[in-house]
Amino acid sequence: MTTRERAACVVLAVALGGCTQQYPQTESAPPAPRESAAVARRAARAQVAERARRLETLLGQLRVDLRDDDALSSLRIVGRDEGRVPDFELRASGGEPYSSTALVGQQPFVAVFFATWCDYCKDQLQSLARALDQVGPMVVIPVSADGSETWNRVPGYLASFGIHQPVVRAHEYPRFSISYDPFDTVPVLVIVGRNGELVDYHVGYDPSDAARLVASLRLAKTAGPLSL
Repeated sequence: MTTRERAACVVLAVALGGCTQQYPQTESAPPAPRESAAVARRAARAQVAERARRLETLLGQLRVDLRDDDALSSLRIVGRDEGRVPDFELRASGGEPYSSTALVGQQPFVAVFFATWCDYCKDQLQSLARALDQVGPMVVIPVSADGSETWNRVPGYLASFGIHQPVVRAHEYPRFSISYDPFDTVPVLVIVGRNGELVDYHVGYDPSDAARLVASLRLAKTAGPLSL
């Protein structure tokens, strides 16, 4: 197997792993017993179809990279190795840049993967807002998984949590999304320290993590520089 083929298999495995993660589902009344099996089968088919569609889209966006051995060999997953978090060059929907050159090893920041349709994202963003009130302001990179159907809700949704930084569309930066949210789920908080290292990683929402979140943000602000 060539280097390109091995790297492509790694990307595919990570993407498939993400597609097995379920987004938060709203609760509903259980179906009648005779209907439950049929309803479950339909729901399972719909979930598989949606995951396959998202995987196809992701791999399609990575097609150029799959022809580039150097780009593939440099693909890194945050927290899987020591040292600085993976590099990135992003542009928000309005054209505003987010660059690892200006952030990583220079100042702490939080990358927030969310969607307006995600029930738990609201709780996690509220928790983040409360934590930032305690520890002080920090750069937040909002990364939205919203599609065209819900994109117009994003600015007001973020503003309701006091987040006014420009928003990045996750689907426009598949390499960044794989590196920082390899399980392709929301909500996810990636907390990076002033030294450029990963401080904490929150997947989903757990109300008992409030104190941990505050402590992680404080540590991100005080983390010393990387040793040379």
